[in-house]
Amino acid sequence: MGRAIGYFLVAILLCTACGANAPKANNANEVAAINMQSIAIEADAIENGISDTLRFGKMRSGEIIVKRLRVENRCTHPIVLLRHTTTCGCIKITYDRKPIAPKSSADITFEFDSRTLHGWQMKLMEFYFAEKGKPLKVYAEAEVE
Repeated sequence: MGRAIGYFLVAILLCTACGANAPKANNANEVAAINMQSIAIEADAIENGISDTLRFGKMRSGEIIVKRLRVENRCTHPIVLLRHTTTCGCIKITYDRKPIAPKSSADITFEFDSRTLHGWQMKLMEFYFAEKGKPLKVYAEAEVE
C-alpha cells in the first residue's frame, strides 16, 4: 500500500512539472484560455479612436482559443459598447451592453475557432460606443498550422 501511494505522489509531481494543468486545447472539441489583456478608454480615445491586438499565437487547425479583453472606463461619465462588426465569422464575441461606470471595467470575450483556417490570420473587430466617435478597433492575430 505504501508503494502505491509513493507511485501516486510521483505521478502527480510529474504531471505538475510537465504542465498537465496548462490550459492547452488538444483537439477541436477542447477550448484553451489565454491570459487577459486590458485597454483603457478615455474621452479622447472615443473621439479619436483607439486600437489593440489580441495575439492568439500558434494554433492547430480546428483548435478554439478564448481570449478576454478588459475595457477600463477612465472617462468621467459611463460608456456603453452598443454594437460590433467583424471581418470573420470565426470569432464569436460576447459582452454586456450595459453602461460601464467611471473607474469600472467590463470584459469582452473572444472565441477564435480555427476550423477551416490555415496560415497567418489577422481579423478586425470594431466596437461602437453610444457616445458616437470612432470605433474601438481590435485585431485578432493567429498562426494556424
